[in-house]
Amino acid sequence: MDIIGFALLAAVLVAIPGPAVTLVMKQSLMRGRSDAIRTAAGVFGADLFWVAASIVGLTAVIVASQPVFQAIRIVGAAYLCWLGLSLVVRRRQSVGDGMASTDRRLRLSPFAEGVMCDLSNPKTLLVFTSVIPQFLPSDGGSVFQAALLGVTFATLGFAALLLYGLVFGRIGLAGMESRVGDVVLRVSGAVLVVFGIRLALEPSD
Repeated sequence: MDIIGFALLAAVLVAIPGPAVTLVMKQSLMRGRSDAIRTAAGVFGADLFWVAASIVGLTAVIVASQPVFQAIRIVGAAYLCWLGLSLVVRRRQSVGDGMASTDRRLRLSPFAEGVMCDLSNPKTLLVFTSVIPQFLPSDGGSVFQAALLGVTFATLGFAALLLYGLVFGRIGLAGMESRVGDVVLRVSGAVLVVFGIRLALEPSD
């Protein structure tokens, strides 16, 4: 088992900005670092769920069942578009008003948003069904080896999200009132919408 090679590949995969990164950035700007960390923890928890699911064979069943896999893909796409549009069409408000309005609109806790984002992302599912098996021994390896690779991927992803959260958290809640902060949030929303549309339009193999 090539754990070092896998760790290097996983580090590259988690460093590439995706829906989870954009969501953590949004939390950092709108709610602060603590909620960004909770969102990252939600993504980490969902990754651990996929680790357990891959060990018992659930992920392989989901991928093999096209209707289930496509349902996850469509739900994920709709969720990303919903989050993105809520940022694109938001009105510039004071920090307090913006926080209250956003909480009423999204309703999910930061942790739940992280869980939902990761569970509805089929690309994460494919990491556990397509990428990780390539680094296991030819005989499939042991449960411990599969779990080790899965936890490694989840831990590196969590660390990357924490780093993104800390970096964008420097702008803080006050940055929402500035034009720059407003533009960043709207661009973040547009990026989420693009991710959602691309996910919905991807051809199924």
